Amino acid sequence: MASKIVMCGPCSRLNKSSEGLKYCTDCEDALCTDCTALHSAVKLLASHHLVDVSVTSGNTFNIKKDCNDHEGKYLEFYCSDHDCLICRTCMANTHRTCGKIQPIDVAAEGCRTSSMLENVSKDIASLLISTKALSEDRQKKKTSVGQSKAKVLKEIVKFRQKINYHLDQLENKCCSEVDILESTISKTVGNELSEADKRQHVIQNIWEQVDFVTKHGSESQLFIFLNTVKSDISRQAVSLQDLIPSLETNDIGFEPSNLISVMKTFGSVTKPSIPCSVKYQHPKHMQAQTRAIPQKVPTKFDFEKKVNISDGRITCIAVTIDNKLLLCNDQTNQISLMEETGQHLKSCSVTGGYIWGIAIIPGTNEAIVTMPHDRFIRFFNITNLTVGRQIRVNINPYGVAVVKDIVIVGSISGDVAFIERVSGKCVKNLNVGHGIIVSIVSGVDDKDELLYCCEYNGGTRVICIKVDGTRIFTHSVSEPMYLALDSKGNSYDTGYK
Repeated sequence: MASKIVMCGPCSRLNKSSEGLKYCTDCEDALCTDCTALHSAVKLLASHHLVDVSVTSGNTFNIKKDCNDHEGKYLEFYCSDHDCLICRTCMANTHRTCGKIQPIDVAAEGCRTSSMLENVSKDIASLLISTKALSEDRQKKKTSVGQSKAKVLKEIVKFRQKINYHLDQLENKCCSEVDILESTISKTVGNELSEADKRQHVIQNIWEQVDFVTKHGSESQLFIFLNTVKSDISRQAVSLQDLIPSLETNDIGFEPSNLISVMKTFGSVTKPSIPCSVKYQHPKHMQAQTRAIPQKVPTKFDFEKKVNISDGRITCIAVTIDNKLLLCNDQTNQISLMEETGQHLKSCSVTGGYIWGIAIIPGTNEAIVTMPHDRFIRFFNITNLTVGRQIRVNINPYGVAVVKDIVIVGSISGDVAFIERVSGKCVKNLNVGHGIIVSIVSGVDDKDELLYCCEYNGGTRVICIKVDGTRIFTHSVSEPMYLALDSKGNSYDTGYK
């Protein structure tokens, strides 16, 4: 069958009929030979990206160019300080102090051969492999549960032949339990299979878009698309990582009773369970490959503004990726979200004992707050400030940091605990001091992940260790409460009097 002829857009608007031979991905228009020549001759349009019209058959350059935060504004710049695309309003409002802002065309140079494309492709491939394996695993379990049902029913019938006729009602009841359990498991696994197929379809669609834009889009379009699709990939990765540990491989079993002596029950239908066999590792944090811009080390600090808190005491502050402030108030037991200007956006209360430290989980919209008296760490959503699940820990947690999938909390007795974020299992404990580890800040040197611990009321020190426990340095300061690092590796300590 002959391919469908695409008509030239400009000619069609002039009531002319000309076949389109080229397609402008910026104008989203097909062009005939004459319009292509005119398009290239116009200075404003000369930099537009043209491809053969045949490559657009069944495909579209679905690249988002509008700013999410400012209606009617287009993404024109890239901030490498925050690894995000921004518009002119973003640059003026929330990125005015950033030192690494470039036009997209400049930042996109070499994008097609950059590690970002390679990382995105690898992460999508990893997600596709895991979702495919998840679908196959759930399909296999859905089939095997029916086979298990048949096997168990035979065992029940065989056992039933050894007892008297008056146990018929108990036998029927037990068989009914098997049917109900099989139906429940099949329904659950069916829902999981449907969810896995849906996820695989979403990831496959992202992969096809990346492949298409990589082959046929301009570098700027590819750069924009890769940056806009990263959040979707990260969201899928985090969601998949949270889903898999919650899945179980359920089966149906049968345990016969000693009916000759007991005669109270025909047996019990069991549901043996083992963790899902599918493995998935969260992809590494993706970062655009841009030229490094030298930064100046501050020589002094000037007072800019003061924000008054009406009630309570702020024990910890975290800064979100969009420069909003999360404040932890240990006297009102509230978490507050504020603009950097000091404008209050919303607050939420954390029930139970008082709260102390906050840490944002990188690549997600979740954060963690510590509750020292109750020995809990509590998760909450940054976007809508809703409190979620909690994990009990074996220490009184104060300072908190998140490194990859490990939550690191400091205790009242100088211990630091490493806790798996998903399972809540304590991996190890390290003793770094004698006082309260009121804050923990993670950093990276040329070789290792480092932890900077502020020890209060017992040691009054700043302690730097590797995540394996190796001590790098210990420095005595006056009642340290918190520490921050700049891009040059300088540290800034705050004290309490």
